[in-house]
Amino acid sequence: MPRRDLHPDLSDDETRALLETGVEVFNAGRFFDSHEFFEEIWRSTNPEPRDLYQGLVQVAAGMYHWTVRGKAAPAARMLERAVRRLEPFRSVATGVDVAGLLVALEPWQIWLNEPEGAAPEMPTMSTRPAISRSLSRERDGS
Repeated sequence: MPRRDLHPDLSDDETRALLETGVEVFNAGRFFDSHEFFEEIWRSTNPEPRDLYQGLVQVAAGMYHWTVRGKAAPAARMLERAVRRLEPFRSVATGVDVAGLLVALEPWQIWLNEPEGAAPEMPTMSTRPAISRSLSRERDGS
């Protein structure tokens, strides 16, 4: 589990390791644990982009509400908030495949509003290389 400093000062490597572990445990269905890893980044002194990490926290919390607590309405509300936070990152290189995650969440948002029949396939997350700020500036000619 991540360390529990209120506002940790994370290096880029620590942030990446927390993100990768959070994605791994999310994909294993350990949503509460995943939430803890993402929250460690979100609470850090350098959580940019802050809304991305808060959105990941909310996705994990929403899935936890349904899978562990069986609470459809709170899960639906949490996923709705998560999608609003994540949408601006759909086509941005963040280290997470946000576009793929948003597509995976669509059937859950519909189903949780009327949870009848079989639940959709569990959403998964994947990581992808982030474009460094220095590399982005080089391409832009700045």
